[in-house]
Amino acid sequence: MANNKISQTTKKLSQIFNSEKQPAIFFDKNVSTIEENNSLLDGQTDVPVLDPHDLLVEVQAVSVNPVDTKLRQTGVASKIKILGYDAFGIVKNTGKDVTRFHAGDRVYYAGTTQRPGSNEKFQAVDERLVGRAPEKLNKSEIAAMPLTSITAYEILVDQLGLRFQNHAADGKNMLVINGAGGVGSVLLQMAAYLGINLSVTAHSSESIEWLKKYSVDKIYDYENIDETLADQKFDYIVFLYDPALYWDVAIKHIKPYGQLVSIVGTNKPLNMGPLKNIAVQFKWEYMFAKSDFNHNILSQGQALDKIAILLDAGILKTTLNKTFDLINAENLRQAYKLVESGRMQGKVVLNGPFDKALK
Repeated sequence: MANNKISQTTKKLSQIFNSEKQPAIFFDKNVSTIEENNSLLDGQTDVPVLDPHDLLVEVQAVSVNPVDTKLRQTGVASKIKILGYDAFGIVKNTGKDVTRFHAGDRVYYAGTTQRPGSNEKFQAVDERLVGRAPEKLNKSEIAAMPLTSITAYEILVDQLGLRFQNHAADGKNMLVINGAGGVGSVLLQMAAYLGINLSVTAHSSESIEWLKKYSVDKIYDYENIDETLADQKFDYIVFLYDPALYWDVAIKHIKPYGQLVSIVGTNKPLNMGPLKNIAVQFKWEYMFAKSDFNHNILSQGQALDKIAILLDAGILKTTLNKTFDLINAENLRQAYKLVESGRMQGKVVLNGPFDKALK
């Protein structure tokens, strides 16, 4: 305990006497609408001091996820003023206990909500959360992938208990609710790699066209989902939208001993009673739970290493759909608007450099 206090005191003194400024984009949790100019602000912050397992990464591209918009709208711990949970960058320095990476390495990661995010030029991130970046993709294609890829991987491996190998789940059937977004676009590719037969819901013509690029067997309009599914049954049903809205449909169409997984929370009660007599399991997936509770965090860096190999092999494709050049508050506001609209297919990325914060 005493050594930990000494370490923390040393780190604080280092931040005070050796601080160097860098550009960053801050959020104001008191501003409710992203349209307001002060919802996101260009500014300066200290270059972080590294913990023993940290990498100092020069961020070159970032993406936006629903978690960014939720944290912006609800506010987070007062010490966290910088969001951003997808990044590609170059390692500039390493902590004393780092073993997986060296200065100059190309990396990609989602990071953690417990520390400042990637909307800063230099970010400190635990090496165990970081993967080696694909070699054959450009920076925006890479930055689109980390958070959604980890989430999709954990749905399949951690929650459904599947081996992440080609044909590991041949013949199984999965229904994905709301599959055209960032997570769905990766999950469909990974599930197809495992050999799963895929059905997915969508509604807009843009979403349907987007889904046609993937190995999907059937696309259903979610407004008439129960009627169009008829008597079909699935081994797995994955909710990428409020599960309460589709709960009765899921119970009707899940096979005995099947599995339900949701990445989206709900404020409404879910009736678990009908699951008992058909021995169906329901699980939540939240990829930040591991870093929130320091639980097996190395598994996320290792997952990203595997995913990079599949991206380089062309087995998985980037889900990038839109890019903005230059990382600044104005471009980030535009990206947030797209994500908050709920009508975004795939991912939106901002390419560096950071261009306003130090002017």
